[in-house]
Amino acid sequence: MPALDEVRRPFFFLGAFALLLAVLVEAGSSLMIGGGSAGPVASVGGDIPGVKPDMLVGVGADVPPGNGIGYLALVDGYLLFSILMLGLSFLMSQRLYARGQGIATLVVSFCWILLSLGMAIAAFVQLTVMFGLFVAAPFGTIAYLAIWGFFPVSKAAALLGLVLFLKLAFLVCLVLAQQKFLKAIALMIHVAFSFVLQLVLGIVQGWLPFVVVSLGDQLLALVFAIVSLVGAIWAFVWSIPAVVNAIRVSGSRTQ
Repeated sequence: MPALDEVRRPFFFLGAFALLLAVLVEAGSSLMIGGGSAGPVASVGGDIPGVKPDMLVGVGADVPPGNGIGYLALVDGYLLFSILMLGLSFLMSQRLYARGQGIATLVVSFCWILLSLGMAIAAFVQLTVMFGLFVAAPFGTIAYLAIWGFFPVSKAAALLGLVLFLKLAFLVCLVLAQQKFLKAIALMIHVAFSFVLQLVLGIVQGWLPFVVVSLGDQLLALVFAIVSLVGAIWAFVWSIPAVVNAIRVSGSRTQ
């Protein structure tokens, strides 16, 4: 990481704001591109292999047809946390930041593990329901098409374009703030994952046959949750030594 006095702070905070907007757009994507369905289908659950009736409870007209963009917020949300932690180093003493950074990372990483795990389970359950309906011809397939067969590809593409613009703005501002950020390997790997995963999502939504776009989108939502879970576990493990060192330093000063 570059030294604090080498960073052009206005560009850094402008980039952080652009990334914040990108995460907010991703998190609210279901409200922007939600679609309709044929209504509750729990009554057909008992006739579909691998799908239990209770798995369909709540599946109805209020269910949006896509989760991929929303789940991308798991990956970009933790990137935003990392950038905000860097921003805090500009606003507080380095001694206080060094002590608090490890603890904050430990707590947030643990919460992110729980969040990612819960969302991964939810994505897997929904993917199971969708696939079970899709292959259970004819009535299950009809139910699948009624609920998830009308994916709003154009709206999703427009939203992904907006998110891509905001993340490019973030990256440009980060480089303008200090070119040495490009040498921060862990940060650049996280940024690369963010762009690559979004690119894959755009390809899936744009190129898959129309009736299975929702299946591909849901599968990627599960992948995004798993990637977020692995990254959070990695951050949690590596934050432990920082917390131990902070406790040792505090103990030494007390003695």
